[in-house]
Amino acid sequence: MKTIMITAVSLACLATLPTIAYAGQKVDMAELTCKEFMADPDGIMPTIFWIDGYLSNASGNTVIDPDQMGQNVQDVAKECNGNPDQKILDLFN
Repeated sequence: MKTIMITAVSLACLATLPTIAYAGQKVDMAELTCKEFMADPDGIMPTIFWIDGYLSNASGNTVIDPDQMGQNVQDVAKECNGNPDQKILDLFN
């Protein structure tokens, strides 16, 4: 049941990812800035899910931690405050 719920939430978030890429534009996630990230409230969680998946693949981590994802959103928002040109992905390295 928990796996099904996590999968459903993940798919729902992925479905909203295009809100970042207005009208079908491609987005280079390595170039996504704080300004762009914070300007799209509907895209924040899908972006965090994408970053978590990207970094999890690199590290071999297979655990989804919703509490950590929520904390990541808060940390990124805090770091972005006053740094609109900061690259989002750099905040996770």
